[in-house]
Amino acid sequence: MTLALLLATTGCTLNRFDQRRVYHLAHPLAVSDEAFGRSLSAFGFELVGGNRAEIYNNGDAIFDAMIAAIGGARVSVNLESYIFSDDSAGRPVAAALMDAARRGVEVRVLVDGTGSKFSGPMLERMRHAGVRTAVYHALGLRYLHKIVSRTHRKILVVDGTSSFTGGFGIGERWLGDAREPAEWRDIMVGATGPVSAQMQAVFSEDWTYTTGEVLAGETFYPPQQPAGDVAGQAIAVSRGDASSRAAMLYYVAIESARRSILIQNAYFVPGRQLRDALAKAAKRGVDVRLMVPGRHMDQPLVAMTMRRHYGSLLRAGVRILEYDRTMMHNKDAVIDGVFTTIGSINFDPRSLHENAEESLAFYDRGLGERLEAVFADDARYCREISLADWQRRGFRSRMGEAFAGLFRPFY
Repeated sequence: MTLALLLATTGCTLNRFDQRRVYHLAHPLAVSDEAFGRSLSAFGFELVGGNRAEIYNNGDAIFDAMIAAIGGARVSVNLESYIFSDDSAGRPVAAALMDAARRGVEVRVLVDGTGSKFSGPMLERMRHAGVRTAVYHALGLRYLHKIVSRTHRKILVVDGTSSFTGGFGIGERWLGDAREPAEWRDIMVGATGPVSAQMQAVFSEDWTYTTGEVLAGETFYPPQQPAGDVAGQAIAVSRGDASSRAAMLYYVAIESARRSILIQNAYFVPGRQLRDALAKAAKRGVDVRLMVPGRHMDQPLVAMTMRRHYGSLLRAGVRILEYDRTMMHNKDAVIDGVFTTIGSINFDPRSLHENAEESLAFYDRGLGERLEAVFADDARYCREISLADWQRRGFRSRMGEAFAGLFRPFY
């Protein structure tokens, strides 16, 4: 019986749905071309102006901003997180959510059954305080066949007008300011304005799927007032999509780059098309720099798989920086100093094609310059990998990379 169950689970895990994974760009254009901005609607929601956007670096800034936003909520708070731990990071957030519910705010919390598998007691405390909670594909026999279908989204929407996303989870490893290995490096963006209605819609998609409750009305979608001059859009990725909006977006942005591509990503295991696009960009003179975790990487198999593909990128002129201060968990990019993305999406098969994921994308030079400054500051804690370094790696490293590559579909 145990063997049969294991085989059934493995079969479900290996099952792949039919999704387009190779793309072609018939009419390349420059990122700086206004037509690029207008074309972004093909990869997500409509690009909308009138937003204000702020970047928050590391846990001290991230959690303070989230808790302050929850504390100022008047009508609704919607939070979705892959990881929401019952620990010294999660409990203050839970307390803010419970306080909001007690003062009459409608509060909803959605967590993933795999990422937050030990959060049950905390969710129960929140329910008693009036918070409406739900678990996306809770672990158990009922959802065994859906174990690979997860929500990796990290969303906070307050009053339908302010929203936050990034790579962060709500857990102790994200506390602090990335000063030492116990404090992870991560980033969050907060947006106020019309783009928050799109983030509300992304949350609502998973909430309705999980609970059946449809979220509508001014509690969730109030009239939007301009809050700034930044154009932005939400990018949503779902397992059942006919094409991966994230893969398309990255491919088109990389193909359209003329000056620079700066990518920070925790789990950089893209398919051949995206690797080839980056190499092609470097060969045509684009400054392509990738920042990935170094010696504090939390997933050794992923680290070995990443390094397996360094050679083709380095030969093309791509610069690879390994962040060595602590574990770097960022998922952000800035192209030609004007197009930026910050969110939950990794450059790996699971994020690009299987998980429920999201990012906020912006088309704004001022924000692009701020994110370029973040990259430059983080580069101080990096070791650059040269082609000679990569070629000198030993036999054990090469064997480990080959072995790790066998598990690539599961990352």
